Amino acid sequence: MARSNWRRPPLEPIAEGKRRIRMTVSYQGPHYNGWQKQTNSHAVTQEIEDAIHTITGETVLVVGSGRTDSGVHAIGQVCHFDLSNQKIKGEAFALALNRLLPPDIRILSSSQVDGTFHARYTSMARMYRYYFKEERDMTPFDIQQVGKVRNFPDLELLNQYAEVLKGTHDFTTFTASKDCCESKVRDIYESYWTYETDRFGSRVLTYTICGNAFLYKMVRSLVGSMMEFANTKMEKARFAEIFASKDRSLAGRTASPWGLYLYRISYDEEEYAWFEEQSNE
Repeated sequence: MARSNWRRPPLEPIAEGKRRIRMTVSYQGPHYNGWQKQTNSHAVTQEIEDAIHTITGETVLVVGSGRTDSGVHAIGQVCHFDLSNQKIKGEAFALALNRLLPPDIRILSSSQVDGTFHARYTSMARMYRYYFKEERDMTPFDIQQVGKVRNFPDLELLNQYAEVLKGTHDFTTFTASKDCCESKVRDIYESYWTYETDRFGSRVLTYTICGNAFLYKMVRSLVGSMMEFANTKMEKARFAEIFASKDRSLAGRTASPWGLYLYRISYDEEEYAWFEEQSNE
């Protein structure tokens, strides 16, 4: 899909007398009902906005690059907010806010930016990673941090499924029924499974997916389905048929939120320019 078809609204200028602060945020998901504020829920943005109010006395709106579901973690969520305070340096917000925020939310960096940056509308790509460990290797420190399975399925078969997902596709099959997006078409730049080793020396099965945007519970549905299908030795061709069917009932289970991390947001227009070039051919 060409970037011109992303249907993003034009950027609005920063209001007179205000400035914009960009931040990279990391958080653990289990104590929060997701990133975005909702009625009668505990959200990551609420904690950050409250901390900013304590420091500046201003009520601000924190805008994220995208939402994460309840329980999902983030290593590299990116956000911004506009405020009138001119005294606090942009890079000082990270240290100041970390002194007030709970320990499961950390501001990794902060800086002042101009109106050409918008955490959501100028993003070029979002990367998620999902981590699994086998039950016998689980430690107390892995609880709610990784997905747990009895045994890892065949890596080669998982990667055959993952390859099918790359490109521009309709992801209706792997979208939760509550998703309200008009279009279910998304661009996927990277999709692969690999083994890694964690700090305890244990093997970790990792899925990486990067695209322009994602639908509600889409990544968890993909991960859970691929793991389930690989355990039954489903052939790649059948997986491709299910994917193309746009039939949610044919998908497998949805993986738990504990192993999913919003890993990185890219604002580099050149990083995946090759995909844009292919779309325009």
